[in-house]
Amino acid sequence: MCGISGVIFKNPNHKRKTGEVILAMLDSLFRRGPDSTGVAILHPKEENVLYVDVNYETRGNGEKIISFLKDKADVLYSSDHGNYVRTKIFHSGDIQHIVQGISQLDEDISVANIGESIEVLKSLGGAHLLDAQFKLSVYDGQVAVGHTRMATESKVDISHSQPLCCNSFKDLTIIHNGHVTNYIKLRAYYEKKGYQFITGNDSEVIAVYLVDEMKKGASLKEAMTASVHDLDGSFSYIAVTPTAVGLAKEPFSMKPIVLAETDDFIAFASESLAITNGFGESLPVREPGAEEVLVWNL
Repeated sequence: MCGISGVIFKNPNHKRKTGEVILAMLDSLFRRGPDSTGVAILHPKEENVLYVDVNYETRGNGEKIISFLKDKADVLYSSDHGNYVRTKIFHSGDIQHIVQGISQLDEDISVANIGESIEVLKSLGGAHLLDAQFKLSVYDGQVAVGHTRMATESKVDISHSQPLCCNSFKDLTIIHNGHVTNYIKLRAYYEKKGYQFITGNDSEVIAVYLVDEMKKGASLKEAMTASVHDLDGSFSYIAVTPTAVGLAKEPFSMKPIVLAETDDFIAFASESLAITNGFGESLPVREPGAEEVLVWNL
């Protein structure tokens, strides 16, 4: 059992900052996922600017990661959080050189996210730790999605925490509640196609699946619609790109997610209480049906 949540603001003026809203939503979902908490947030695109976020476990590897990035790019800012490095860099070259170079620094180092607009922030524990480390409450952009994780099949560490990305493709991330039961078969298929996986988490295959479909020309909605039938199991998931946010539920509709929409925002969460606490008021909600796929263009 995990918790997923998110908000899309329709205009730049709102009562509470986006970071405050998502933190309140995630705090409400802590009991659904006490092992880790993570968010994906959206920034305005700047030319040749990348957000590079990196997982690691061994003490001292944070310094190694930052040193590597300073050698390969202009680092606009960086911070080391004990098992996670957050950076913003100026880089105009091939991102795969960055991804592969970071991955080769040590076996416990992996790229959590690389994006021109999307930034992923993760912490082991609850939402209060996420805010303490990254000052998330001051973020006031258009989109934030978040995840609280209860590990059921893979280990508890920062790399397995969500949101998850496909590290061969920038600016796509997912959050997921449920199980993809044909994960092993799909992983073997995509590894033969050259994709690299950084976790043992079944959720990671969703990001890879979407990337593969979109590389073949599918839109986000087309890829997500196909995924409802190609991914086996019970699940609800959210996908984010710089231009759209999507929601998908599998044919059995076993994993809960509700959404609320007003003139000012769209919000969704595993429980209505999270939306209530995020906005400080009780709002009418509906639950998407089996096989339903919704995509909101930004």
